[in-house]
Amino acid sequence: MFDKSWNKKVIAGLVVSSSMLALSSLPAWADGETAGSYYDAGVQQMKEKNYADAIQSFDMSIGMAATDPRAFMRRGQCFFEEKKYQLAEADFTAAIQYDPNNAAGYLSRGITRAKLNNHPQAIEDFQKAITLDAKLSDAYRGLGDSYMATGKNDVALTNYNQALKHDPKNVNALIGRGDIMKVLGKNEDALKDYSYAIELAPDYNVGYIHRGTAFSGISRPEDAVKDYDKALQYDPDNASLKKSRGREYYKLKNAKQALEDFDSALKQDPTNSDLFYHKAKALMQLGSNGLAMQALEDAIRIDPNQANYYMARAFLWHKEGKSILAREDIKRAQFFNPSLPKDIRFEDDPKNPDRWMEETFLTDSNGSGGPGDQDTSENLKNTESLGGSD
Repeated sequence: MFDKSWNKKVIAGLVVSSSMLALSSLPAWADGETAGSYYDAGVQQMKEKNYADAIQSFDMSIGMAATDPRAFMRRGQCFFEEKKYQLAEADFTAAIQYDPNNAAGYLSRGITRAKLNNHPQAIEDFQKAITLDAKLSDAYRGLGDSYMATGKNDVALTNYNQALKHDPKNVNALIGRGDIMKVLGKNEDALKDYSYAIELAPDYNVGYIHRGTAFSGISRPEDAVKDYDKALQYDPDNASLKKSRGREYYKLKNAKQALEDFDSALKQDPTNSDLFYHKAKALMQLGSNGLAMQALEDAIRIDPNQANYYMARAFLWHKEGKSILAREDIKRAQFFNPSLPKDIRFEDDPKNPDRWMEETFLTDSNGSGGPGDQDTSENLKNTESLGGSD
Protein backbone atom coordinates (compact mmCIF):
# COMPACT_ATOMS: atom_id res chain seq x y z
CA MET A 1 0.00 0.00 0.00
CA PHE A 2 1.71 2.39 0.05
CA ASP A 3 4.15 4.92 0.28
CA LYS A 4 6.61 3.21 2.55
CA SER A 5 8.27 4.78 5.49
CA TRP A 6 12.01 5.05 5.64
CA ASN A 7 13.64 4.78 9.03
CA LYS A 8 15.50 7.86 10.17
CA LYS A 9 18.68 5.75 10.33
CA VAL A 10 18.43 4.26 6.86
CA ILE A 11 21.37 6.05 5.33
CA ALA A 12 23.23 7.19 8.41
CA GLY A 13 26.94 7.49 7.73
CA LEU A 14 26.85 7.87 3.96
CA VAL A 15 29.35 5.70 2.08
CA VAL A 16 31.55 7.64 -0.29
CA SER A 17 34.37 6.03 -2.24
CA SER A 18 38.00 6.84 -1.70
CA SER A 19 38.15 8.46 -5.14
CA MET A 20 36.43 11.53 -3.70
CA LEU A 21 38.56 14.61 -3.27
CA ALA A 22 39.52 15.33 0.33
CA LEU A 23 37.60 18.37 1.51
CA SER A 24 40.73 19.85 3.03
CA SER A 25 42.22 20.14 -0.46
CA LEU A 26 39.28 22.03 -1.93
CA PRO A 27 39.68 25.71 -2.86
CA ALA A 28 39.47 28.42 -0.20
CA TRP A 29 37.89 31.85 -0.47
CA ALA A 30 38.30 34.93 1.67
CA ASP A 31 38.40 34.75 5.45
CA GLY A 32 39.25 31.06 5.39
CA GLU A 33 35.95 29.99 3.87
CA THR A 34 36.30 26.65 2.12
CA ALA A 35 34.03 24.14 0.49
CA GLY A 36 34.77 21.93 3.49
CA SER A 37 33.72 24.56 6.03
CA TYR A 38 30.42 25.11 4.25
CA TYR A 39 29.91 21.36 3.99
CA ASP A 40 30.51 20.95 7.73
CA ALA A 41 28.10 23.78 8.48
CA GLY A 42 25.48 22.13 6.30
CA VAL A 43 25.89 18.80 8.10
CA GLN A 44 25.38 20.52 11.45
CA GLN A 45 22.29 22.32 10.17
CA MET A 46 20.92 18.98 8.95
CA LYS A 47 21.37 17.55 12.45
CA GLU A 48 19.28 20.45 13.71
CA LYS A 49 16.71 19.78 10.93
CA ASN A 50 17.32 23.26 9.59
CA TYR A 51 17.12 22.06 6.01
CA ALA A 52 16.66 25.41 4.28
CA ASP A 53 19.90 26.81 5.73
CA ALA A 54 21.64 23.48 5.13
CA ILE A 55 20.73 23.68 1.45
CA GLN A 56 22.33 27.13 1.24
CA SER A 57 25.48 25.83 2.91
CA PHE A 58 25.70 22.95 0.47
CA ASP A 59 25.00 25.39 -2.38
CA MET A 60 28.13 27.27 -1.31
CA SER A 61 30.13 24.07 -0.94
CA ILE A 62 29.10 22.84 -4.38
CA GLY A 63 29.73 26.27 -5.88
CA MET A 64 33.32 26.05 -4.65
CA ALA A 65 33.81 22.34 -5.40
CA ALA A 66 31.43 21.32 -8.17
CA THR A 67 32.48 17.66 -8.26
CA ASP A 68 32.12 16.81 -4.57
CA PRO A 69 29.65 13.88 -4.34
CA ARG A 70 29.17 14.22 -0.59
CA ALA A 71 27.70 17.70 -0.86
CA PHE A 72 25.30 16.53 -3.56
CA MET A 73 24.27 13.59 -1.37
CA ARG A 74 23.62 15.82 1.62
CA ARG A 75 21.78 18.47 -0.35
CA GLY A 76 19.69 15.75 -1.96
CA GLN A 77 18.73 14.53 1.50
CA CYS A 78 17.66 18.03 2.46
CA PHE A 79 15.52 18.37 -0.66
CA PHE A 80 13.98 14.98 0.13
CA GLU A 81 13.10 16.04 3.67
CA GLU A 82 11.43 19.13 2.22
CA LYS A 83 9.50 16.88 -0.20
CA LYS A 84 11.23 18.43 -3.19
CA TYR A 85 11.71 15.03 -4.74
CA GLN A 86 12.69 16.05 -8.27
CA LEU A 87 15.48 18.25 -6.95
CA ALA A 88 16.56 15.44 -4.65
CA GLU A 89 16.66 13.01 -7.57
CA ALA A 90 18.82 15.42 -9.58
CA ASP A 91 21.30 15.76 -6.71
CA PHE A 92 21.55 12.00 -6.16
CA THR A 93 22.14 11.59 -9.89
CA ALA A 94 24.99 14.12 -9.68
CA ALA A 95 26.43 12.30 -6.67
CA ILE A 96 26.39 9.05 -8.66
CA GLN A 97 28.04 10.77 -11.61
CA TYR A 98 30.97 11.86 -9.48
CA ASP A 99 31.11 8.66 -7.43
CA PRO A 100 29.62 5.80 -9.47
CA ASN A 101 30.58 3.11 -6.94
CA ASN A 102 28.64 4.56 -4.02
CA ALA A 103 25.81 2.17 -3.12
CA ALA A 104 24.18 4.82 -0.91
CA GLY A 105 23.76 7.08 -3.94
CA TYR A 106 21.75 4.47 -5.82
CA LEU A 107 19.80 3.60 -2.69
CA SER A 108 18.89 7.25 -2.10
CA ARG A 109 17.90 7.81 -5.70
CA GLY A 110 15.84 4.62 -5.66
CA ILE A 111 13.97 5.78 -2.58
CA THR A 112 13.31 9.14 -4.21
CA ARG A 113 12.14 7.62 -7.47
CA ALA A 114 9.77 5.39 -5.53
CA LYS A 115 8.33 8.54 -3.94
CA LEU A 116 7.81 9.88 -7.46
CA ASN A 117 6.02 6.60 -8.34
CA ASN A 118 8.76 5.79 -10.83
CA HIS A 119 9.03 2.21 -9.62
CA PRO A 120 10.72 0.68 -12.70
CA GLN A 121 13.71 3.03 -12.36
CA ALA A 122 13.63 2.74 -8.57
CA ILE A 123 13.96 -1.04 -8.94
CA GLU A 124 16.97 -0.55 -11.24
CA ASP A 125 18.61 1.69 -8.63
CA PHE A 126 17.98 -0.75 -5.78
CA GLN A 127 19.40 -3.61 -7.86
CA LYS A 128 22.50 -1.54 -8.69
CA ALA A 129 22.96 -0.73 -5.00
CA ILE A 130 22.86 -4.46 -4.24
CA THR A 131 25.52 -5.21 -6.87
CA LEU A 132 27.75 -2.72 -5.05
CA ASP A 133 26.81 -3.93 -1.56
CA ALA A 134 25.12 -7.34 -1.51
CA LYS A 135 24.29 -7.01 2.17
CA LEU A 136 22.51 -3.65 1.91
CA SER A 137 19.29 -4.51 3.73
CA ASP A 138 17.45 -1.34 2.79
CA ALA A 139 18.02 -1.91 -0.92
CA TYR A 140 16.19 -5.23 -0.63
CA ARG A 141 13.53 -3.47 1.39
CA GLY A 142 13.23 -0.85 -1.35
CA LEU A 143 12.76 -3.61 -3.90
CA GLY A 144 10.05 -5.08 -1.68
CA ASP A 145 8.23 -1.77 -1.51
CA SER A 146 8.39 -1.11 -5.25
CA TYR A 147 7.37 -4.62 -6.18
CA MET A 148 4.45 -4.45 -3.76
CA ALA A 149 3.44 -1.09 -5.22
CA THR A 150 3.32 -2.71 -8.66
CA GLY A 151 1.30 -5.70 -7.47
CA LYS A 152 4.10 -8.27 -7.45
CA ASN A 153 3.55 -9.44 -3.90
CA ASP A 154 5.44 -12.73 -4.24
CA VAL A 155 8.59 -10.95 -5.43
CA ALA A 156 8.08 -8.30 -2.74
CA LEU A 157 7.93 -10.96 -0.05
CA THR A 158 11.15 -12.56 -1.29
CA ASN A 159 12.94 -9.22 -1.05
CA TYR A 160 11.56 -8.39 2.39
CA ASN A 161 12.85 -11.75 3.58
CA GLN A 162 16.25 -10.95 2.07
CA ALA A 163 16.27 -7.58 3.80
CA LEU A 164 15.55 -9.24 7.14
CA LYS A 165 18.15 -11.93 6.49
CA HIS A 166 20.81 -9.22 6.32
CA ASP A 167 19.27 -7.12 9.09
CA PRO A 168 16.68 -8.89 11.29
CA LYS A 169 15.98 -5.57 13.00
CA ASN A 170 15.11 -3.61 9.85
CA VAL A 171 11.94 -2.01 11.16
CA ASN A 172 10.53 -0.97 7.82
CA ALA A 173 11.20 -4.35 6.24
CA LEU A 174 9.20 -5.88 9.10
CA ILE A 175 6.36 -3.47 8.40
CA GLY A 176 6.54 -4.19 4.68
CA ARG A 177 6.49 -7.94 5.21
CA GLY A 178 3.62 -7.50 7.64
CA ASP A 179 1.69 -5.71 4.88
CA ILE A 180 2.24 -8.66 2.55
CA MET A 181 1.16 -11.11 5.23
CA LYS A 182 -2.00 -9.08 5.72
CA VAL A 183 -2.74 -9.14 1.98
CA LEU A 184 -2.26 -12.91 2.01
CA GLY A 185 -4.74 -13.21 4.86
CA LYS A 186 -2.05 -14.26 7.34
CA ASN A 187 -3.08 -11.72 9.95
CA GLU A 188 -1.37 -13.39 12.89
CA ASP A 189 1.96 -13.36 11.03
CA ALA A 190 1.35 -9.72 10.14
CA LEU A 191 0.73 -8.88 13.78
CA LYS A 192 3.98 -10.58 14.80
CA ASP A 193 5.97 -8.48 12.33
CA TYR A 194 4.23 -5.24 13.33
CA SER A 195 4.64 -5.96 17.03
CA TYR A 196 8.34 -6.69 16.66
CA ALA A 197 8.76 -3.48 14.66
CA ILE A 198 7.08 -1.57 17.49
CA GLU A 199 9.29 -3.30 20.05
CA LEU A 200 12.36 -2.18 18.10
CA ALA A 201 11.10 1.35 17.47
CA PRO A 202 8.47 2.26 20.09
CA ASP A 203 8.48 5.92 19.04
CA TYR A 204 7.88 5.19 15.35
CA ASN A 205 4.20 5.87 14.71
CA VAL A 206 4.02 3.95 11.43
CA GLY A 207 4.20 0.63 13.25
CA TYR A 208 1.15 1.50 15.35
CA ILE A 209 -0.77 2.62 12.26
CA HIS A 210 -0.20 -0.65 10.44
CA ARG A 211 -0.84 -2.84 13.47
CA GLY A 212 -4.01 -0.89 14.17
CA THR A 213 -5.17 -1.58 10.64
CA ALA A 214 -4.41 -5.28 11.10
CA PHE A 215 -6.39 -5.37 14.35
CA SER A 216 -9.25 -3.70 12.52
CA GLY A 217 -9.14 -6.37 9.82
CA ILE A 218 -9.57 -9.20 12.32
CA SER A 219 -12.38 -7.51 14.25
CA ARG A 220 -10.40 -6.38 17.27
CA PRO A 221 -11.53 -2.74 17.43
CA GLU A 222 -10.46 -2.25 21.06
CA ASP A 223 -6.86 -3.07 20.16
CA ALA A 224 -7.08 -0.99 16.98
CA VAL A 225 -8.20 2.03 19.02
CA LYS A 226 -5.23 1.61 21.38
CA ASP A 227 -2.78 1.59 18.48
CA TYR A 228 -4.41 4.59 16.80
CA ASP A 229 -4.28 6.39 20.15
CA LYS A 230 -0.56 5.77 20.28
CA ALA A 231 0.00 6.83 16.68
CA LEU A 232 -1.93 10.05 17.27
CA GLN A 233 0.39 10.92 20.16
CA TYR A 234 3.13 11.33 17.56
CA ASP A 235 0.95 12.82 14.82
CA PRO A 236 -2.01 14.53 16.54
CA ASP A 237 -3.18 16.41 13.44
CA ASN A 238 -3.43 13.36 11.16
CA ALA A 239 -6.97 13.46 9.77
CA SER A 240 -6.68 9.99 8.23
CA LEU A 241 -5.75 8.51 11.60
CA LYS A 242 -8.68 10.21 13.28
CA LYS A 243 -10.98 8.80 10.65
CA SER A 244 -9.57 5.31 11.21
CA ARG A 245 -10.01 5.59 14.96
CA GLY A 246 -13.51 6.95 14.49
CA ARG A 247 -14.44 3.91 12.45
CA GLU A 248 -13.25 1.63 15.25
CA TYR A 249 -15.25 3.60 17.82
CA TYR A 250 -18.26 3.18 15.54
CA LYS A 251 -17.76 -0.60 15.56
CA LEU A 252 -17.67 -0.43 19.35
CA LYS A 253 -21.02 1.40 19.28
CA ASN A 254 -19.30 4.44 20.75
CA ALA A 255 -20.85 6.81 18.26
CA LYS A 256 -20.22 9.89 20.39
CA GLN A 257 -16.45 9.38 20.33
CA ALA A 258 -16.58 8.39 16.67
CA LEU A 259 -18.38 11.63 15.87
CA GLU A 260 -15.72 13.65 17.71
CA ASP A 261 -13.02 12.02 15.60
CA PHE A 262 -14.86 12.58 12.32
CA ASP A 263 -15.61 16.22 13.16
CA SER A 264 -12.00 16.82 14.18
CA ALA A 265 -10.78 15.24 10.94
CA LEU A 266 -13.20 17.38 8.92
CA LYS A 267 -11.70 20.55 10.38
CA GLN A 268 -8.43 19.54 8.74
CA ASP A 269 -9.92 17.96 5.62
CA PRO A 270 -13.27 19.73 5.00
CA THR A 271 -13.74 18.44 1.45
CA ASN A 272 -13.38 14.74 2.28
CA SER A 273 -16.71 13.24 1.25
CA ASP A 274 -16.01 9.92 2.96
CA LEU A 275 -15.59 11.68 6.30
CA PHE A 276 -19.08 13.16 5.90
CA TYR A 277 -20.38 9.68 5.08
CA HIS A 278 -18.85 8.18 8.21
CA LYS A 279 -20.08 11.14 10.23
CA ALA A 280 -23.58 10.42 8.94
CA LYS A 281 -23.34 6.80 10.04
CA ALA A 282 -22.26 7.85 13.52
CA LEU A 283 -25.17 10.29 13.71
CA MET A 284 -27.52 7.52 12.59
CA GLN A 285 -26.17 5.35 15.37
CA LEU A 286 -26.96 8.18 17.79
CA GLY A 287 -30.45 8.52 16.36
CA SER A 288 -29.78 12.01 14.98
CA ASN A 289 -31.25 11.29 11.57
CA GLY A 290 -31.78 14.93 10.61
CA LEU A 291 -28.11 15.77 11.12
CA ALA A 292 -27.16 12.50 9.41
CA MET A 293 -29.15 13.58 6.36
CA GLN A 294 -27.26 16.89 6.27
CA ALA A 295 -23.92 15.05 6.44
CA LEU A 296 -24.97 12.77 3.58
CA GLU A 297 -26.02 15.77 1.51
CA ASP A 298 -22.51 17.16 2.00
CA ALA A 299 -20.94 13.83 1.05
CA ILE A 300 -23.00 13.62 -2.16
CA ARG A 301 -22.35 17.26 -3.01
CA ILE A 302 -18.58 16.68 -2.81
CA ASP A 303 -18.62 13.30 -4.57
CA PRO A 304 -21.90 12.41 -6.32
CA ASN A 305 -20.64 9.08 -7.67
CA GLN A 306 -20.60 6.85 -4.58
CA ALA A 307 -23.27 4.16 -4.27
CA ASN A 308 -22.88 3.89 -0.51
CA TYR A 309 -23.83 7.52 -0.02
CA TYR A 310 -27.11 7.07 -1.89
CA MET A 311 -27.87 3.82 -0.07
CA ALA A 312 -27.38 5.50 3.29
CA ARG A 313 -29.64 8.38 2.27
CA ALA A 314 -32.21 5.92 0.90
CA PHE A 315 -32.23 4.23 4.28
CA LEU A 316 -32.97 7.54 5.97
CA TRP A 317 -35.76 8.30 3.47
CA HIS A 318 -37.14 4.83 4.26
CA LYS A 319 -37.12 5.56 7.99
CA GLU A 320 -39.00 8.80 7.32
CA GLY A 321 -41.62 6.89 5.32
CA LYS A 322 -40.65 8.58 2.05
CA SER A 323 -40.61 5.49 -0.11
CA ILE A 324 -40.47 7.28 -3.46
CA LEU A 325 -37.33 9.23 -2.50
CA ALA A 326 -35.82 6.05 -1.06
CA ARG A 327 -36.50 4.15 -4.27
CA GLU A 328 -34.89 6.84 -6.44
CA ASP A 329 -31.75 6.87 -4.31
CA ILE A 330 -31.59 3.08 -4.53
CA LYS A 331 -31.69 3.40 -8.31
CA ARG A 332 -28.80 5.86 -8.18
CA ALA A 333 -26.83 3.51 -5.97
CA GLN A 334 -27.47 0.65 -8.41
CA PHE A 335 -26.33 2.86 -11.27
CA PHE A 336 -22.99 3.59 -9.63
CA ASN A 337 -22.60 0.04 -8.34
CA PRO A 338 -24.13 -2.42 -10.85
CA SER A 339 -23.20 -5.35 -8.60
CA LEU A 340 -25.94 -4.36 -6.14
CA PRO A 341 -28.96 -6.70 -6.16
CA LYS A 342 -31.87 -5.62 -8.36
CA ASP A 343 -34.37 -5.96 -5.53
CA ILE A 344 -33.32 -4.05 -2.43
CA ARG A 345 -35.60 -3.82 0.56
CA PHE A 346 -34.93 -2.33 3.94
CA GLU A 347 -36.01 -4.00 7.13
CA ASP A 348 -36.12 -2.13 10.42
CA ASP A 349 -34.30 -3.98 13.16
CA PRO A 350 -33.59 -1.98 16.34
CA LYS A 351 -31.11 -4.61 17.46
CA ASN A 352 -29.07 -4.26 14.28
CA PRO A 353 -29.19 -0.72 12.87
CA ASP A 354 -26.66 -1.67 10.18
CA ARG A 355 -28.77 -4.52 8.81
CA TRP A 356 -29.37 -2.66 5.57
CA MET A 357 -25.65 -2.87 4.90
CA GLU A 358 -25.68 -6.66 5.17
CA GLU A 359 -28.85 -7.17 3.16
CA THR A 360 -27.69 -5.04 0.24
CA PHE A 361 -24.21 -6.57 0.09
CA LEU A 362 -22.60 -3.16 0.11
CA THR A 363 -18.88 -2.79 0.67
CA ASP A 364 -18.92 -1.70 4.28
CA SER A 365 -15.81 0.02 5.59
CA ASN A 366 -17.03 -0.73 9.11
CA GLY A 367 -17.56 -4.42 8.46
CA SER A 368 -15.88 -7.56 9.68
CA GLY A 369 -12.87 -7.56 7.40
CA GLY A 370 -14.13 -10.36 5.16
CA PRO A 371 -14.01 -10.57 1.36
CA GLY A 372 -15.18 -7.39 -0.33
CA ASP A 373 -15.08 -5.59 2.98
CA GLN A 374 -12.28 -3.11 2.30
CA ASP A 375 -12.68 0.63 2.37
CA THR A 376 -11.33 1.58 -1.04
CA SER A 377 -11.46 5.26 -0.16
CA GLU A 378 -8.38 4.77 1.99
CA ASN A 379 -4.91 3.86 0.88
CA LEU A 380 -2.68 3.90 3.96
CA LYS A 381 0.50 5.84 3.43
CA ASN A 382 3.49 6.19 5.55
CA THR A 383 5.79 9.04 6.21
CA GLU A 384 9.16 8.69 4.60
CA SER A 385 12.60 9.89 5.48
CA LEU A 386 15.96 9.23 3.93
CA GLY A 387 17.39 9.61 7.40
CA GLY A 388 21.02 9.81 8.35
CA SER A 389 22.68 13.17 8.78
CA ASP A 390 25.74 12.05 10.69
